[in-house]
Amino acid sequence: MNHRAFQDQLAQFPVNAADILHQLIHQRGRLEPEQVNELKGLMELSSEQLLKALLPLAASMSTCPISSFSVGAIVEGFRPEGQGPVYLGANLEIAGQPLKMAIHAEQAAISNAWHQGETRLRRLMVNEAPCGHCRQFMNELNEIDQMDITVSQLDSDQQRQYSLSNLLPDAFGPGDLKQGTRLMGASLLSLESPDPADKLVNAATEAACRSYAPYSGCHSGVALLIENGDIISGRYAENVAFNPGMTAVEAALANLRLSSLAEAPGKIIDAVMVEKQASVSHQAMTASIISHMGAELRYFVV
Repeated sequence: MNHRAFQDQLAQFPVNAADILHQLIHQRGRLEPEQVNELKGLMELSSEQLLKALLPLAASMSTCPISSFSVGAIVEGFRPEGQGPVYLGANLEIAGQPLKMAIHAEQAAISNAWHQGETRLRRLMVNEAPCGHCRQFMNELNEIDQMDITVSQLDSDQQRQYSLSNLLPDAFGPGDLKQGTRLMGASLLSLESPDPADKLVNAATEAACRSYAPYSGCHSGVALLIENGDIISGRYAENVAFNPGMTAVEAALANLRLSSLAEAPGKIIDAVMVEKQASVSHQAMTASIISHMGAELRYFVV
């Protein structure tokens, strides 16, 4: 991530608005409904106009050492009574790994919301129509048929509204495999920590319990210990089409970026993966990524 780019984008906003947006640093890329409403009033913008104005800020969070192409996306959590929290996301590429391991901006924003407790989304805002990979990823979401997708190019005042069924007709989805639960839906697996005295193992176990793996049963979580003492975790999000899923280590790295928007993230000094025994495993791939970052993965199967 280019932290100077993030600060430069913050500076593009009026001072009073920038003061509110600065809280993104402390809130892991999230704005509370009250903050969103205050920004709308200060900047005299509608909800859609504000989200569009925030897209360059989201894109400035990008980590793109391979493509050098920054993409941002924003989602709003669903609240029946009105404005929901807003979550920013950006593409994240992992140097030294296959392109398949890249996280798309839409995935990053959705994962951000999911890890911060959202179970349903009201809308997604992007400046170009989502690619096929992201459309399939979103097709797994809870109440996806009720989510609005707004596409608004930065150099145009026009906005195009879609439902996912518009963008992904005749889709292959969870129902085709008789799967009732959905990604972000309320579900919690019960797994016993393999080492209850170890906080990092407990964090990885908790992430595995909250992961979504209805097709393989390979519930997995990753927890990273940063040199400043912070623990950052990520959980697996599976997909009916397999490939568009998001691994636990990818989610953990996206969350690490969200915890370090103001400065480069600290060194990873320890990493744990907890995984439920299944016909597949993410151990080798996760160990490779963690090793590339200078740490060693501790692995537990439960």
